[in-house]
Amino acid sequence: MQVILSHNYLDFDALSSLYAAKKLYPQAIVLPSKSMERKVYEFYSLYKDFLKFHDKPPDKVEKIILVDNHWLNRIDKEYQELFKNNPVIEIYDHHKSGDIKGDKEFIEEVGATTTILLELIIKNNIPIDPVEATLFALGIYQDTGNFTFSSTTARDLKVASLLLERGANISIINYYIKEKLSDEQKNLLAELIQSSKEEEIRGFKIVWAPLERDKYVEGLSILAHMLLDEKEADALFIMLKIKDKVYLMGRTRTPKINLLHVLEDFDPGGHPSASTVVLTNRDLKELEEYLRDRLKRILPYNLVAKNIMSYPVETISPETTISEAHKIMTRLGYGGLCVVENNKLVGIISRRDVEKAINLRLYKRKVKSFMSKPVITVDPETSLSQVERIFIEKDIGRVPVVKDDKILGIITRQDVLKFHFIKNHISPPLGSVSKINEDLVKRTPWWEILLIIRDIAEELNTSVYAIGGFVRDLLLNYPNMDLDITVEGDVKLFLNQLIGKLKGELKVHEEFGTAEILLEGNKRIDIATTRIEYYPEPGALPKVEKGSFWLDLKRRDFTINTLALSLNKDNWLEIIDFYGGLEDLVRKELRVLHNLSFIEDPSRILRGIRLEQRLNFNFEEKTLNLLKEAIEQGFLTKLSKDRIKEEILLILREPEPEKVFKRLEELSALPYLLPINNLPMKFEEINIEIRKRKDMDITSLQIINLLRDVSLQKAVNWLKEYHFSKNIIYLLINFHQLKNEKINDDLIKKLIDLPKELTFFLALFKENHERQILERLIALKEKHIPYLKGRDLLKLGFKEGRIIGDVLKEIFMEHLKGNISTKEDEINLALKIAQEMSH
Repeated sequence: MQVILSHNYLDFDALSSLYAAKKLYPQAIVLPSKSMERKVYEFYSLYKDFLKFHDKPPDKVEKIILVDNHWLNRIDKEYQELFKNNPVIEIYDHHKSGDIKGDKEFIEEVGATTTILLELIIKNNIPIDPVEATLFALGIYQDTGNFTFSSTTARDLKVASLLLERGANISIINYYIKEKLSDEQKNLLAELIQSSKEEEIRGFKIVWAPLERDKYVEGLSILAHMLLDEKEADALFIMLKIKDKVYLMGRTRTPKINLLHVLEDFDPGGHPSASTVVLTNRDLKELEEYLRDRLKRILPYNLVAKNIMSYPVETISPETTISEAHKIMTRLGYGGLCVVENNKLVGIISRRDVEKAINLRLYKRKVKSFMSKPVITVDPETSLSQVERIFIEKDIGRVPVVKDDKILGIITRQDVLKFHFIKNHISPPLGSVSKINEDLVKRTPWWEILLIIRDIAEELNTSVYAIGGFVRDLLLNYPNMDLDITVEGDVKLFLNQLIGKLKGELKVHEEFGTAEILLEGNKRIDIATTRIEYYPEPGALPKVEKGSFWLDLKRRDFTINTLALSLNKDNWLEIIDFYGGLEDLVRKELRVLHNLSFIEDPSRILRGIRLEQRLNFNFEEKTLNLLKEAIEQGFLTKLSKDRIKEEILLILREPEPEKVFKRLEELSALPYLLPINNLPMKFEEINIEIRKRKDMDITSLQIINLLRDVSLQKAVNWLKEYHFSKNIIYLLINFHQLKNEKINDDLIKKLIDLPKELTFFLALFKENHERQILERLIALKEKHIPYLKGRDLLKLGFKEGRIIGDVLKEIFMEHLKGNISTKEDEINLALKIAQEMSH
């Protein structure tokens, strides 16, 4: 026999899950708990003939289907006995925790267990009538708080939508879900409000509600949600003591607080956002202190003003003209500016006010006539929720962050919205975190240096993050000899401390707010203060100004390069992901941050293609379309010649540059970089051979490989125009002059005096026998053949002049033909030549 069970004190999700499981297991009997929520009991009493549940377990049970619960102690004691004979157990639940292990488990992160079961019913085309649809909808509506709880997913909404199509009755749902408080419940709610107290922990508003009373009142969970809403808290802990029992109930409105984790020492039931525990013989004050200490230890820092503000603040004086203010706003993309007089904040002027003045042609009027005052400000430690309330209640678009009359930063409405809706926001000071395993970092050559950076950051009380490619490659387990870090605060002071502890060469680029430290082993540290960039025109070098941390990441090219890694002691090695870079890393996708990215900086086209080929990623569909459009519209022509040269050299440093050039050819981008429309025949095959020769100038050889089919004059002109070295031009000219010559003594004698790179490159286009001759020529040159030098020939009686070189070449030729091999052979040959010359 098969039975279907759930937890005691049934709620609607449990009730509807029991019935849904019956539809999937029609041979099973349903055993509901004897205890139910008041409204659930009311519904059950009215519909029990329809439900056809049982109240007595069978004598023998072979399989138990457990829904909306997998804790043994939450099952009626009468039904706990059914587990003793080791039946097959199948679990359907949306709660992660439990002590019952199933032979099959369907435990998924959705808002209601009903959703999991309904998806299977729908998949198997099992019919649903209107009454059933109403019951199922009750389960989903209640457990998602009418789709307002943070545990709600798109799957819950999709199933609920289908249930409405199948005839779910909204009036009935509304009746059972909408709670009308009894007098007892009203009294208890009043007592809880009276006993409650508020506290801020790591930027979160926490409400404690300890209360002792004689009698338990049903519906405590409903009162908990009401109290949470009333207090506008991030989390609420009700501690209701009745005799020797304490009902500890936690509720939260933010996914950043996981109540199952907070209460894990008590084996809690429920969800990360709603959890309940019944304890015995616990003192309320001690329990509250324990929870307070635990929250202080495990909670991430929540958003406060200093985390999201932009800084330093662009300010103007009251005497600034409207026209000047407008130029500043347009250049920086700001919606408002702070007005400062004698180092004191005296007003704020918005873009809207400036544009109104411009429409009235009041260009030369002073901003003091249009600015808003007095200014509403916040403290750097003001929580995000408080900042939100200020925006709502005061109907303002921005608020300066001020401490001791000093403007530290500014927050806009956009900043607040950004932190609510940016996907995958995983930030140590700002939300839930993802942490890199230390062992992964220890395997890199950067471990000791990262520890030094951490200690300096702590000493200076500043925040430092590794960013961009370093974090990306670390997660991909890809080697990277460059470390990019960004410093929030005084970068010069940080630099002085760092260079004092590292042996390296420091280079400072003040215009870009950056510096680099060159270390032994080809390692390099790039250091920047948090900054924003704007481009005066497409293809131009960016202008740099200071900005907030997330704005600094926003200026980057692709989401996978926006990842940051905390190097601060408080949140050591925690990942910050404002823009979904982790998800794109898993998907192996390259995605730009905004639609104008390639137009703003066309070099991102080339950088993206390099990354695509190096990492074996793909461009996300929209990004690929934007890239193709930017190429078609000719934005690569906006790049300077020096920039194009730099990009070509970067491609040539890639592990497989031929793949990058092939992709550029596919995208019709080659003509913007090189004087060619298509790659030469066998380009890839020859380039791979070139890269094998680490003993040669492979950069020059790869450029010649690209240009070998271009007319000599056109190729030389291009190389000069783009400031390539004379050595490349020299090699290219000689290649063109010799490429069609047959391998004979005359050609070999010419090659003896030319760089071995040229001989090697010519050999790549020859048949096997001729190639072997040229390869032997290179090998002999590398052995410094002949052994005899000019001074040796002088001692043997030769006179100074051209004859010396001619004799040495003859000796070399005999080596090449295999006629001689030793220095003694060379001497004998030289004496023979001298004798012949004397006749």
